[in-house]
Amino acid sequence: MNVLVFISMISMAVMGGVYFVFSVFVMQSLAQIRNGAEVMVKINQVILHSLFLPLFFLSSGLAAFIIVLNLLVQFDALLFMGSAVYILGMFACTAVCNVPLNKRLEAAHSSSGKNPFWAEYLQRWTRWNHVRTISSVLGAAALYAAGSS
Repeated sequence: MNVLVFISMISMAVMGGVYFVFSVFVMQSLAQIRNGAEVMVKINQVILHSLFLPLFFLSSGLAAFIIVLNLLVQFDALLFMGSAVYILGMFACTAVCNVPLNKRLEAAHSSSGKNPFWAEYLQRWTRWNHVRTISSVLGAAALYAAGSS
């Protein structure tokens, strides 16, 4: 269980770092360039074929597994809460909020390079990305605290 928790904690922390980078400066940089929407569409396409996706599913699967173990074997409130925060705040938020926004941004892309959805996208996507960042960091911190006690 300790190895499982350690790998889960590290994967949550790495995901939090990825989201942090986007929240803190990538989205602000894209907002300042003429073709920011086009670049974001490309980022969303490339990320699906990178190590991001396996890590996304590995971290989510481990968190779900920890929740199940807590319910079936031995309950640890920190492990349960950290994993639940991660699943709800990172995985569910991505599936319900960020991915649909990504699809809508791509659909709104025009050959002229203008994207009427871009301003709204920047605000909404970044707000939900903050939720993913915080959830990932809190999840990792809870798992760390559980392992330290």
